[in-house]
Amino acid sequence: MTQARVAPAPPARAASKRQPKPLPAKRYRLADVSAFPTENGYRYEIIDGELIVTPAPARPHGIIASRIAYAMTGFFKQQMPEWSLIAQPISLEWETENTAYHCEPDISIFDQPFEAVLEKVDLFPVIVIEIVSPGNPENDYVRKVAAYAAIGIPEYWIVDSRHRTITFLELTTAGRQRHYTRIDTSQLLPDNELVLDEIFAGL
Repeated sequence: MTQARVAPAPPARAASKRQPKPLPAKRYRLADVSAFPTENGYRYEIIDGELIVTPAPARPHGIIASRIAYAMTGFFKQQMPEWSLIAQPISLEWETENTAYHCEPDISIFDQPFEAVLEKVDLFPVIVIEIVSPGNPENDYVRKVAAYAAIGIPEYWIVDSRHRTITFLELTTAGRQRHYTRIDTSQLLPDNELVLDEIFAGL
C-alpha cells in the first residue's frame, strides 16, 4: 500500500522587526488660533507648539477668581489707582520661528490703568494668576511655568485650593534664558491684601 507523501510546511517567516514610525505631532502656530472653536466652553491654548485643551472650570474655580478680583480691585482703588486687572481669560501670545505660545490666564494684572490697557492692545500684564484645576495640576505647575517665562511675564501666581496656598514666582533672566524663581511673596505687590482664609472659605 502506497502512502501519500505530505510536503513539508514552508518555514515560518520571521516577523519583521521594522515598525512603522509614528507620525510627528502637529506643531501649532498662532495662525491656527482663529480656527479653534469658541462656542463649546473649552479653552484652547498653545504651549511650545503643543495644543492644550481644557474644559470649562467648575464653580469653585469661578468663586476663587471672583474673590481674588474683588480683593485686588479694592486694594488698587485705595492704594494703587494706576494699576488694574482683568478677571477673565485674555490672549497672551508670543511666537518665534521655532515655537509658539497662546495662553489665557485666569486673571491678568497690569501696572497701568484701564485706559492704557484698552488703548495698548499688545500690552502684557506684569502679573498673571492661574487657579489650579484639581484634575490637571501639571498644566499650571509645569506647562504654564515654562510658557509664561518664555512670554516674559514678570510674576506668576499659582492659586491652589487643594492645599490652600498661593505660590509666587518671579521671572529671572540669564542671557537669553528665562525661568521662574520661587519667592515668599510678590515683589511687585508686597502689600497685597489676599487673605487665604477668605479666598478659600467654604471650599
